[in-house]
Amino acid sequence: MSTATFGWLYLALFCLLMIYLGYVGMKKTVTEEDYAVARSSYPWWVLALAYVATTASGSTFMGIPGMAYKMGFKALYYPMIYPIGIYLGSTLLARRTKKMGDRLGSLSIPDYLGDYYQSNLIRVMAAVLGIFLIYYIMAQLVAAGQMFTVVLGLEYKYAIWFAGGLVALYMAMGGSHSDILTDAVQGFLMLLIVILIIVLFFTGYPVGGGGASAVNAALPDNMQWTVHTDPNNPIFYAWWTIFLLFIAHIPFTCLPHLGNKFFALRGTGATKQFNVAASILGLIMGAMVFAGLLGKAMGLGDIPPDQVVPQLFTKLMPPWLGGLLSIAILSAIVSTTDGLFMAVSQLFANDLYRKTYVPLAGKDPNSPEVNRNALLIGRIGVVVVGVVAILMVRKPPALLSILLWVGIGGIVSAFAGPMFLAAFWHRATRAGAIWGMIVSFAFYFWIHLGPKLGLYEGIFPWNKNPFAAAGVGAIISVAVTYIVSLFTEPLPEEHVRKLWAPPSAGEKAGSTVVGDRTTVHA
Repeated sequence: MSTATFGWLYLALFCLLMIYLGYVGMKKTVTEEDYAVARSSYPWWVLALAYVATTASGSTFMGIPGMAYKMGFKALYYPMIYPIGIYLGSTLLARRTKKMGDRLGSLSIPDYLGDYYQSNLIRVMAAVLGIFLIYYIMAQLVAAGQMFTVVLGLEYKYAIWFAGGLVALYMAMGGSHSDILTDAVQGFLMLLIVILIIVLFFTGYPVGGGGASAVNAALPDNMQWTVHTDPNNPIFYAWWTIFLLFIAHIPFTCLPHLGNKFFALRGTGATKQFNVAASILGLIMGAMVFAGLLGKAMGLGDIPPDQVVPQLFTKLMPPWLGGLLSIAILSAIVSTTDGLFMAVSQLFANDLYRKTYVPLAGKDPNSPEVNRNALLIGRIGVVVVGVVAILMVRKPPALLSILLWVGIGGIVSAFAGPMFLAAFWHRATRAGAIWGMIVSFAFYFWIHLGPKLGLYEGIFPWNKNPFAAAGVGAIISVAVTYIVSLFTEPLPEEHVRKLWAPPSAGEKAGSTVVGDRTTVHA
């Protein structure tokens, strides 16, 4: 049988497993809180796998290898640096965000910011900015479409509907429970494929042996490991752009689809194990970049860079294994897509409807009726988000790792100051957070997003480098939030004292404190 035939067989089994896990998640989902965050429901090792799987998206498994295929060894700086930045940010924020978010009963990162700073304006601003995650979803659907096209022979226009429909189905069923359960399984599959790529690279098997040196020797001179920067390449323009690549990824964990996973962790006492496991697994996932170098060394020819991984497997592996590995790639794609669907749907269900519109209408946001409505909006929102994203990628753009940062760079810039200062400085104020978000996003829009949208030419390399723009934007966000906070009214002392109090024994063990309710999860 061909690779495509094996691929379809494995795909059928994969879909059945995902739908089953979606059903399991649905059985666990009763309230809007269950659907939105699955609060304190999972041990650290499950969340570590799910978190890493969500972080290592279609960009890691197709986009970054695509960069290496196009740019050579200098592209290694990206997967070497981004895990360090992301998991440093996670280590800094996980325990504090988990503790405070649970005490506030927050159901999303925009909700947490609004609750912490006691500001509906901040909640709405964060929710509106969160809509830019649609670009991230677009990148995942493009990756899925290209994988299906190369390996399974399915036309791209049908492939994106298939992938989006699968994710929307199981996410509408079980929400965050489905997201975490499926991501943990997908993370395990992804780990296996990365280990295989590491072995292939360091043995040099695809180029006849000789190890990594043989792979390097088979590359064009300007792609070999002695070349670190390129003044014509906006991403690796100079050493300072590489440094800003690191800075941009520290607040990456502030993104709504990642930060909300902290709330599902069973107890603040588990954050240390979670961070250690996630950091190690995340660093391993970055090795997927070697696939792009292997493809270039093998001479795959003039192919779209983002297709190098499925092309590599098709050429290199026996059909039964090539089909199986393709499902592992699909795992990487949908493990991020489902979390993004969840995060964007909650912007409407919780942040804009339950926590903003309902109080303005004079109703109780915690009433059973509002809870049912929010749950319904969340489920419908998952489907709507999927349809909109699919319609926006009917023609696939190039270099997925750049596309996804078009949207999230603005979120990273805006959220950095309010999130990190909420965790580390009790004097951060409402006005400081508002101005930190406004000024940093305005900078990102001026230096990168405006040129990217074709409004004006912009300045090279900023107009083509979202990482550098987001890195400076994040620094501006922290600085403005801090400076404005020094001169503006602090938050109520009782509110700050409640949130900053050390975690109780119950919170460390897995009890959830939400308002006046304390729930112990088995």
